[in-house]
Amino acid sequence: MKMVDDLTMCGGPAAPLPSSESACLILTSTTTPAAIGKVFRIDALEHVLGRGSDAGFQINDHGVSRRHARIHRTPEGSFHLADLGSTNGTYLNGVRIASAELHEGDRVQIGTVTVLRFSMRELVEKGEEQLRQALSAARVGIWDWNAVTGAVTWSEQVDRLLGLPVGTLSGRPTDLAEVVQSAELRRVRDALAAALEQRAHLDVEYRIEVTGARGRWLSCKGDVLCDETGTPVRITGTVMDITEKKLAEQELRRQALIFESLCEGVVVTDRGGRIIDWNASAEKMFGRGKAEALGQTLFSLLHPGQEDKQTGEVLAALEAQGRWTGELDFQRPDGTRCSCESVVAPLRDAEGRTIAHILVHRDTTERRLLQSRLQMADRLASVGTLGAGVAHEINNPLAYMLVNLHLVSERLEKLKSAVAESEVEPLQQVVRETVEGAERIASIVRDLKTFARGQQEERLGPVDVSKAVELACKMADNVIKHRARLVTQFEPVPAVQGSESRLCQVFLNLLLNAAHAIPEGDATEHEIRVVIRAGGTGQVVVEVRDTGVGMTPEVRARVFDPFFTTKPVGEGTGLGLSICHGIIDSMGGRIGVESQPGKGSTFLVHLGVAGVAVETRPEPAAVQSSGRARILVVDDEPYVTRALQRSLSPEHEVATVNGARAALKLMEQGSRFDIILCDVMMPGMTGMDLYAELNRSVPEQAQRVVFMTGGAFTPRALSFLQEVPNPKLSKPLDLRQLRALVGRSAQQAAVAPAQTPAPVPARLQEGAR
Repeated sequence: MKMVDDLTMCGGPAAPLPSSESACLILTSTTTPAAIGKVFRIDALEHVLGRGSDAGFQINDHGVSRRHARIHRTPEGSFHLADLGSTNGTYLNGVRIASAELHEGDRVQIGTVTVLRFSMRELVEKGEEQLRQALSAARVGIWDWNAVTGAVTWSEQVDRLLGLPVGTLSGRPTDLAEVVQSAELRRVRDALAAALEQRAHLDVEYRIEVTGARGRWLSCKGDVLCDETGTPVRITGTVMDITEKKLAEQELRRQALIFESLCEGVVVTDRGGRIIDWNASAEKMFGRGKAEALGQTLFSLLHPGQEDKQTGEVLAALEAQGRWTGELDFQRPDGTRCSCESVVAPLRDAEGRTIAHILVHRDTTERRLLQSRLQMADRLASVGTLGAGVAHEINNPLAYMLVNLHLVSERLEKLKSAVAESEVEPLQQVVRETVEGAERIASIVRDLKTFARGQQEERLGPVDVSKAVELACKMADNVIKHRARLVTQFEPVPAVQGSESRLCQVFLNLLLNAAHAIPEGDATEHEIRVVIRAGGTGQVVVEVRDTGVGMTPEVRARVFDPFFTTKPVGEGTGLGLSICHGIIDSMGGRIGVESQPGKGSTFLVHLGVAGVAVETRPEPAAVQSSGRARILVVDDEPYVTRALQRSLSPEHEVATVNGARAALKLMEQGSRFDIILCDVMMPGMTGMDLYAELNRSVPEQAQRVVFMTGGAFTPRALSFLQEVPNPKLSKPLDLRQLRALVGRSAQQAAVAPAQTPAPVPARLQEGAR
């Protein structure tokens, strides 16, 4: 269907203008977009514009009268436009006129749609063809949207620029839904309605649905045109295929998304090393915003105030080798430290010229932390094994030392009646002090065993918390005195449910942390205050306050995280406060912190009140036995067997052997015992192996075994002691507990005597190896 021009030349040839000067009308708006751009020369003295067949310029617009207006040239060479009594009026630059002189660029509206521009320039001589060629070269088409009918008309150039057969869109009205992709339709209609309502310039982009051109994008621009009453009735303008532009934009957005979503921190610098862009990962990694970074070198940004030598080294390496790799260590504004691997390479244009540098950074903080954790775990494992072995070796001599000291103390008590008390009392004091020292060593060894196995005491009891705090203060005094005054403020409080050694560990850690938060110098300027007070119903609170540097909210939120530390590498593991949190939590308490930068920190430990007072803690009661028990002591340490024999032989029959195989040989010879005190860890055949053999050969004797342990430092021994139902005694032995156990066994033996045993050889009674 061929489109018909709205404006055509009609009638015979007109008389030429008496001058070489010429004028023209250029069609800028019409009901047939294909005619837009046509140029009509005014080469006669007078032309009539109208819809009638006798009009010099025939206009195919139903809103135009048959003889609508006239344009003529005066003898002076000017041009005048006059309305010929038209129905809808003649407008010049939007104003209705009866007659007016025309000037260059004037906009003439005939009827409701047709608009022409008046021009006297010679350059439009070839008007129509030149404009069509220009539109074709620029790949621009013409479109017109009728606001009343909703129909759109297109110029032939729209078909051509979309690669469609001419007539696919041009030459006929189309509905928007035929052209605009369904997902875009509502947005396009909203844009048209908004432009119409606001009488504003339209600029809208959308994808099209036309067969043969699917997936292509159009850009439509246009102006609003009004009827004779000033009502907006249509939008007319240009249309362009912007598919390539859209694809390029999408690719740029895709590249930008990749750039922003990379886990690595990507930084782009100019050739001098100054930052011109970076992605979100870099912003997060370095803890600084892009606005703060632009224009600075990366080194000067991360190390403000320091001389930047690194940027020069990097640029030199790029010049010589075309690449630089290395590691960066820095501190974020929130105080956390970070490490990253960095790779720097030139960014080149299509011709191979360096236009910028790109720096890719991978955060290695977690990896380094993991490495340090593995190293720490390896060291802790080694220390744990060593500690358990040391504890076992210390416990053996402690065992016979304490037993012998108790025996000496008992003998001295009996001597009081035969010797002057003034002679015995000093010796008793010496024994008491020695016993106290040995028991302190035993307590330290118990703590060492707990640390070595990573286990906390399962049984908690009433503890005087002030004693645990006092001991921690004594242990930390040498560190604190160089940094601050130590002030204690203890209120009377009930006993708490916990472990004294574990609480001492917690408070020692808190005191050392408080000291490390205060710089060395004038100790009179700073204070560490420890307060013990009641914390409400069933609670005791211990506060450890310092006047140190304090913490930021970010640091405070992570202070109990395992391996989190703000100390330099090599000066802290980040485990202390995490362990404290675990210990207090296992005791049913809680630990918290209050802190502000520059105002110090306060750690608060809340502990539950114990149900039994410390003073009333029950002690093992001695059992009075009317019979003598047959006892076998099995231990690889001769002094242990001798000490136990001395302690128990006055009331019982005691045989000793210094190995499990010797004990097993006794059983094979027919010897039987009411109680077998057996060490767990022995060279050759262990107590565990002896127990297994007894269960196989004489199971009733296996039930008589009481295990003595100075420290189970192998997984097998730990598992065995947890599962075996027999009684267990920890070295160093509590003599009262041991005698109570033996007394109960003697009573049971009296009620149900064991099988008559074979005589015990004298040398075994003496204590054979």
